[in-house]
Amino acid sequence: MDFFKQNIIPAEVIVQLTAFVIVFLTLKKLAWGPIQKALETRRETIREDHEKIASAKKQVETLQADYASRLQKIEEEARLKMQESIDEGRRLARDIQEKARTEAQIMFDKTKQNLDLEVAKARLELKQTIAKVSIQVAERILGETLNDAKQQDKIMAMIGDIETGSRA
Repeated sequence: MDFFKQNIIPAEVIVQLTAFVIVFLTLKKLAWGPIQKALETRRETIREDHEKIASAKKQVETLQADYASRLQKIEEEARLKMQESIDEGRRLARDIQEKARTEAQIMFDKTKQNLDLEVAKARLELKQTIAKVSIQVAERILGETLNDAKQQDKIMAMIGDIETGSRA
C-alpha cells in the first residue's frame, strides 16, 4: 500500500478523472448516439432480411408444393393416357382377332361349300362312269343296244340298289 500512497498524486487523479468524464460525455454525445443509431439500423436491416428470408422460404415451399402437385397431375395424366393407349391396343387386337376369326369362318364355310360341290360333281361323274361301264357290260352280256330312256331307268335302279347296299 505504501507504493500506492507514494505514487498517487490526488491532483493528477482528479485531472485524469475529469478528462475521462469529459471524453466520455463527448463520446457519448458525439459518437455513442451515431454508433447506437448504426447498431439499431443494422439490427433493423438484419430483422428485415430475416423476414424476407422467411417470406422467401415460405414462397419457395409454396412453389415446391405447387410444382409437386403439378408434377403429380402430369404423372397421373401420363398414366391415364398410357392406360388408354394400352386399352386401345387391346381393343384393336380383339377387333383384329375377331375379324380374323370371322374371315377364317367365312373361308371355312366357302371351302366346305366348294368341297361339297366337288363331292357332288365327283359322285355324279362316278355315277355316269358306272352307268357307262354298266351299259357296256350289259350290252356285251345281252348282246343288244339299249335306248337312252330304258338305259337310264335301269342304271338308276342299279345305282340305287348299290347305294342302299353300301349303306347297310
